[in-house]
Amino acid sequence: MSTRTLSKTRFKLALECPTKVYYSLEQCYVDQKKDDEFLEALAEGGHQVGALAKLMFLRDDPAAVEITARDQEEQVRETVELLRRENVTVFEATIRHENLLVRIDVLVKHGNRLDLIEVKAKSWNPDEDSLVGLTPRHNPLTPDWEPYIYDVAYQVRVVALEHPTLEIHPWLMLVDKSRTNTVAGLPLKFPIVGEGRNRRVEIASDFNIAHLSEPLLIQVDAREAVSRAQKLIRKRKGRLDIQFDSLIANTAAAINRGERLGPHVGPQCKSCEFYCLPKNRSELNRSGWAECMETYLKARVDGSREESIFGFYGQTDVTGFLDARRFWIRVLSESDLNVKSAADKISRTARHELQRREIAKQDTEPFLYKEILRKVISDWKFPIHFIDFETAQSALPFHAGRRPYQQILFQFSHHAVMSDGAVRHVGEYLNLDGADSPSIEVVRRLRQSLGNDDSTVVHWYPHERTVLSKIREEIHAVGPVDAVQLLAFCDSLGLEKDSKGRLFDLGKLVADQVFLAGTGGSSSMKKFLPAVLRFSRVVRERYASPIYGTAAMSSHNFRDQTWVVQRDGIALNPYQLLSPLFGQHEIDEALAQLAEGQGDVIADGAKALVAYTILQDPAIPQTERDDLRKQLLRYCELDTLAMVMVYEALRGWLE
Repeated sequence: MSTRTLSKTRFKLALECPTKVYYSLEQCYVDQKKDDEFLEALAEGGHQVGALAKLMFLRDDPAAVEITARDQEEQVRETVELLRRENVTVFEATIRHENLLVRIDVLVKHGNRLDLIEVKAKSWNPDEDSLVGLTPRHNPLTPDWEPYIYDVAYQVRVVALEHPTLEIHPWLMLVDKSRTNTVAGLPLKFPIVGEGRNRRVEIASDFNIAHLSEPLLIQVDAREAVSRAQKLIRKRKGRLDIQFDSLIANTAAAINRGERLGPHVGPQCKSCEFYCLPKNRSELNRSGWAECMETYLKARVDGSREESIFGFYGQTDVTGFLDARRFWIRVLSESDLNVKSAADKISRTARHELQRREIAKQDTEPFLYKEILRKVISDWKFPIHFIDFETAQSALPFHAGRRPYQQILFQFSHHAVMSDGAVRHVGEYLNLDGADSPSIEVVRRLRQSLGNDDSTVVHWYPHERTVLSKIREEIHAVGPVDAVQLLAFCDSLGLEKDSKGRLFDLGKLVADQVFLAGTGGSSSMKKFLPAVLRFSRVVRERYASPIYGTAAMSSHNFRDQTWVVQRDGIALNPYQLLSPLFGQHEIDEALAQLAEGQGDVIADGAKALVAYTILQDPAIPQTERDDLRKQLLRYCELDTLAMVMVYEALRGWLE
């Protein structure tokens, strides 16, 4: 059996919570984030960024060596041999000191100096970003960069312990947002081949790094940031402080002994990935979260996390409840929650009280600020338009003239509700032409679909408004022949945050004014829509028959569709009625895990980017391309229909 080590990945877990390291080593514990890194690399272009970085170093040192052995012992041995050279560049160097292990993206050795480079598909703005706090009011490290800095700091410490005579200079190699791409279809120059986790990146035979007029990656000096991470004690409210060397020593020793550190129970347990529902627990499917709670409480934990104080919506200070061992929402009272009411919306603490009533008193009556809702909705102008976008932000741009992580709008769906209550799927557009950025053309088609009226345009949360604002800037910069008309259209929508234009954020309205049981206080559409079907008689009755996709209710992608389907007396989430978006099981599974662990917004963004990336690849078989295109259209159409259903439910409750 191979030696259990404190790898980079496990060190990052230890930073979050040392107890997690033990769970990561035991296969019997459920891990909701096991596919996160795989999906992130696939979605953000992490594989391609790594390949581009290698080309940059190969240009400087054509004799650079990549360690490709699968056996860990062989990786370590090859690295030792290579570092005996006076000068060498090594990709995927593996260095072990006792049971500390790191695999380093790039090592460049010149005599006694060793440049250690960690490559990340994360954006960097040279004019704005800093790894360290710039004023005394900042943390010693810039919070957004802390995980990356500690990652590099750990690599530096292990290399220094194993090679104490070398002078180590740490760097982060990042994606430079200020640079412009000059190669059309750049990500496709680094095709991903193979299946599942055996995927690897190849380099297209027609690509030469000289084709890029300016490098898209930048090396950022991390010496000062690493020094601070290693020397300073990082204070963290409600969590363990980070004492760098002590954390390494204690975690490595616990791994050697096969022991679990902690548990260290606190606010971070709300999002612990080592969790499963009580009904799914078994000896082969264990919940690390539940076992931590049982150790802390000295009692059996049979309830779900949603029923505990960690189930309260949003960020909540649970320290007092934990200290008092008042763990379950059902045992709390209204006075325990220090409820503060607000006249114009459901406050955070009031939302917690509604959750408490649902759990403790089985109160499932929809709660609405009816007067505010009635006033807002009565001001909307018919026909009311409902729109949803699919967008992508790629580390390496698909189109020449674009910058890294520049927004691409490639799809919309558009429903409309008439004054008589009729519902129509008015329009949709999906642009997969890889020749140029589709964003302006999509806005052009959206303008045509919405028509010339001045009626209300509804979206869910600020994504659509934000995207349109960015594309307005693009229209202004590019100057298409119809720029005047397109800019006027954008301005008519009202893109400023507090604008009185046509755009209206239904998601925010629901978040402020509505609480439905079964949502955990959330207004995420994937949680809110099933609750709407459960509690709205109007919506259930309307969509329980195959009316959708008929002459009475038009659709572009469905025929005679019934959306209210009961299982064990409960209406299924309509999204469950759709086929999986991707044909590859591991991608669909990873997306489901991502949604469970990090939320629908992150998962939906990953879904869209993976889909767009796949569909830009000319090597994809036509049947697979057609299937994915069909699924994208169906999902986006359901997104706007879901908003219509929410609107109809609100109207029903208000009447």
